[in-house]
Amino acid sequence: MERFITMSKIVILIKAAVFLLALLLLIHCQQAFAEDLKKIVLLPFDVHSRTNTENLQNAIYKGITEEFAKTKSIQLIERSVFAKSIEGRLIDEKLAFHVGKETGANYVIIGSLSEFGKQLSVDVRVIDVKAERTLPGIFAQGRGIESIGPISAQIRTNILIKIAADMRIAKIEFKDNRKIESSAISQVIKSARGNLFSEADLSSDIKAIYKMGYFDDVAADVVSTPEGQIITFIVKEKPLIAEIKFKGNKAIDRGEIEGALTFKVRQLLNPEKIVTSIEKIKSLYDNKGYYNAEIAHTVEKVREKDIRVTIDITENERLYIKTISFEGNRAFTDKELKNMMTSEEKGFFSFITDSGILKRDQLKQDAGKLNAFYLNHGFINAQVGDPEITYDKKGIYVKIPIVEGKQFKVGKVDITGDTLTVSTSELLNKLKINKKIFYDREAIIKDMEYLTQVCNDDGYAYADVSPRTHPQEKTQTVDVIYNIKKGNQVYFHRITITGNTKTRDKVIRRQLAIVEGDLYSSTKLKKSYTDLTRLRYFEEINFQTEKGPDETLTDVNINIKEKPTGMFSIGAGYSAVDHAMLIAQISQHNLFGRGQILSLKANLGEVSSMYELSFIEPWLFDIPLWSKFETWNYEREYDSYDLASKGVGMTFGYPLWERIIGYIGYKLVTNDVTNIEDTASYYVKEQEGETTTSMLSLTLARDVTDDLMFPSKGSKISATIDYAGGILQGDTSFTRYGVRSAWFFPLPMETVIGLYGKGGYIHANEGKEVPIYERYILGGMNSLRGLRDVGPKDPATGDVIGGLTMLSFSFEFIFPLIKNAGMKGVLFYDTGNAWESGYHFNDLRQTAGVGIRWYSPIGPLRLEYGYVLDKKEDESAGRWEFSIGMFM
Repeated sequence: MERFITMSKIVILIKAAVFLLALLLLIHCQQAFAEDLKKIVLLPFDVHSRTNTENLQNAIYKGITEEFAKTKSIQLIERSVFAKSIEGRLIDEKLAFHVGKETGANYVIIGSLSEFGKQLSVDVRVIDVKAERTLPGIFAQGRGIESIGPISAQIRTNILIKIAADMRIAKIEFKDNRKIESSAISQVIKSARGNLFSEADLSSDIKAIYKMGYFDDVAADVVSTPEGQIITFIVKEKPLIAEIKFKGNKAIDRGEIEGALTFKVRQLLNPEKIVTSIEKIKSLYDNKGYYNAEIAHTVEKVREKDIRVTIDITENERLYIKTISFEGNRAFTDKELKNMMTSEEKGFFSFITDSGILKRDQLKQDAGKLNAFYLNHGFINAQVGDPEITYDKKGIYVKIPIVEGKQFKVGKVDITGDTLTVSTSELLNKLKINKKIFYDREAIIKDMEYLTQVCNDDGYAYADVSPRTHPQEKTQTVDVIYNIKKGNQVYFHRITITGNTKTRDKVIRRQLAIVEGDLYSSTKLKKSYTDLTRLRYFEEINFQTEKGPDETLTDVNINIKEKPTGMFSIGAGYSAVDHAMLIAQISQHNLFGRGQILSLKANLGEVSSMYELSFIEPWLFDIPLWSKFETWNYEREYDSYDLASKGVGMTFGYPLWERIIGYIGYKLVTNDVTNIEDTASYYVKEQEGETTTSMLSLTLARDVTDDLMFPSKGSKISATIDYAGGILQGDTSFTRYGVRSAWFFPLPMETVIGLYGKGGYIHANEGKEVPIYERYILGGMNSLRGLRDVGPKDPATGDVIGGLTMLSFSFEFIFPLIKNAGMKGVLFYDTGNAWESGYHFNDLRQTAGVGIRWYSPIGPLRLEYGYVLDKKEDESAGRWEFSIGMFM
C-alpha cells in the first residue's frame, strides 16, 4: 500500500514537471514571436483626384490593410490608437516618426495616390522608426478603381521585401540532379532568389519539377537563416536510355520510325514520351493502311542506371478502303460526290499508287470539300457529318452521313455602301454570282476578291467588302448584298528593298510597277512581284505592306534572297544529229549586279560545231531599251554539202504598249556552201561558194507568261518580218514573215497544258533564189520531234531542199518529276509540214512522245523521244532529241 502511494506521487510529480516545462516553452515561444512580430502603422494616403478622392482613399487603405492581414508576422496597429495624433495635421515624414515612436511601431507607411483619367499612380514611403530613416520609395500603378486590389498586393510584397529579410528567399539549390542542369529546372519554378518565400509557391514548384518528366521523386527542404530562407530541391532522376530496339517492322524502315520518336538514346526515361511515340508509330502504320498493326513496348534494365527500350511491332495485313458510301444524298449520286474527294477506294493499281489507303486527315478534309460542294450548289443548310469508319479482315468501310436540306436559287443581287470609279451596273455585270442559277459560296468569295481589287486599284488599300446573305424560305432564294466601305485613299510612301547583296537597287526598282507617291494598287503590286520573279535572280521574294506615318500612306518592304546567277560547265551529251558531243559554257546572267547577261557557248559534235558570244543589256542608257549584241561561228555537214556560217548581229527592243515590245535587229552573215556531192540537187549546186546576207528584222511580241523557263499560265505571241538585200546590199534578197504563239493553262497538282503554233512564209526578191539554208525544213526539237528533214524534196535526187511555207503545232502536258531539282516531265504531240507553196492541212506529219526538262547548272536541258505516228518506208520509228537552251 505504501509502495503504491509512493508511485502515485512520482507520477503526479512527473506530470507537473512536464506541464511546467510546456508552460515555460510556450512563454518562450510567445516572447520569440513577439520579438519577430513587426508592428506597422498605416497612415491615410494623400489622394489627388478631381471627383473620387474619398472613395480612392478608403479603397487604398482597405486594400493594403487586407493584404497585411494575410501575413502572420505583421501586426497592423489599429487606426484608433493614433487617430488623435494625426487629426487635422499634415501627414509627412516628421509626423510619421512621431506616430511611430508614440505607438511603439517598427515601421510607418505613408504615401500618395494620383488619378489621371483612368490611370492610377501610387507612391509609397516606409519609415524605419528605430533607425530613424526612410527606406527607398515604392511605386505601383493600375487602371481604374478596380485595380486597387492588385496595386495593394504589389505594395505589400515590395514592403515585406524591404523590411522582412528573413521572409525573403536567400538561396535556391538543387541536389542529386546529375543529368538535368539546374538552370533547366530553374526555368519551371516560381520561387526565385530575392522574392518572398511562399508555401503555396513551394508546393507548386515541386509539382512543376515533377511534371518535367525527368524525375521519379521530388522533395524540398527549407532552412531559415538571418539572411532569409534557403530552399533545397532534392530530386531522384529517372534512368538513362542506353538503347532503342525495334522488332517486327517490315513495311516501314527503322529510319522513318525513329523520326516519329519523341525520345532518343542518352536521354532520361520519360514514360509520357514513350506513350506519345507509340501513338505516332501507330499513326504511321495507319497512314500506310496497316490499321490492325499492334505496337507495344518493354523497358528493361541493362546496367545500374541504364535501360533498354524495345518497340515490338506486329504489322498484320494491310487494309484498303473497300467502299465509300453516303447516307442522305439525293441531289447528287455517290459517284459525283466521290469525284470531289481525294480519298478513294482500292483500285487495280493500288499496290503501286497507294490509292485506297485511308488517311484520316485527308478524309476530314474531304468532308470539308463535300460541305463546300453543297454550299456551291445552293444547299445553304447542308451538313456533312463526320465519316464513320469500320473495318474487318476484308477492308475498310467509310460511310459519310449527309443532311442536304433545301436547294436555294440566287435572288436579288446588289451592291451598297461607298461608290467607286467603276459604275455599279458595270460591277454587277462582272459579278460571278449573277451568272449562277443556284446560290454559290465560291462565286461570292471570288466576287469579294474582284470588288476588293477594284477598290485597291482606286487607291483604297484597306477597303472592306462584306457580303450579306438573306435567305427567303418561301421562294427558296438567297438575296446577296455586297457592302463596300472604301476607307481612305492610300498612297505608296516608302519602298524599302533588303537582302540584295549583289543586285543593285536600281535593277530591282526598274522592274517595279509601283513608285513612291503613286496611288495604291494591288494589281501593280502583283505585277511587280511577277516581273521580279521572271528575272530568276532570286530564290525568295517577299512583299510586305504596312501602314505608314498616317492612314493615307503605306510602306512596302521587299525582302529578297539572291541565288547564284553565274554558270561554268564542261560536259558531254548526245544529240540525234551530232550523236556524241562536247558542251562548254560560261555565262553570267546578272553581270556585276547590273542585270546584264554575258554568255560564251561552244558545242562540238561529229556533224556540227557552234561557237557563240553574246551580251545583253536590258536597260541601255538607263531606259527600258533592251539590247543584244552577238557574234557566232557555225559549221555543219549535211548529207550532200557542208555549210559554214559566221556573223554578227544586234537587236534593240522597246516597250510600246502594255506587255507589247517592239524589236528591230540587224544581222550581217557570211555563209559558205562547200564539199557538194556530185549527186546533190541542182538547186544545191547553184549555191556553192560564199554569200553575204545583210538582213533587217522587225518584231512585235507580247509576253504575259508568269515564268520565262517554266510558265504555268499566260501566253507568248510574236510576229516577225525579215528583209534581206535591196538597199541593205548583200548577195541574197528575200522577205520572210513569221508568227509564233504559245498558250499555257494551269491544272491541279502543278501540271500544265501547253499549246504551241507557228507559221511562216518566205519569198525571194530581185529575181534571186531563196538560199537553201534560209528555207523551211522541219524536224527536231523545235518542230516535229522524232523526225528529220521534213519538207519539199528535189524529185530528181531526193535531197530535201526545204519549203517556202510552213505550219507547225504542238500540244504538251507538263508535270513535275523532281520538284526540288527543278525537273519536269512532258507528254507531247506534234504536227506540221513545209511546202513549196500554200498551206495544206491534209498533209501534216505527226509525232508523239515523252521527255524530261531540267533547269540544270549548265542551263535548261531537254531530253525527249519522239515516235513517228505516220512513218514512211525510209524513216525510222522515232528518235531521241537533246538540246540546251530555252524550253520554248
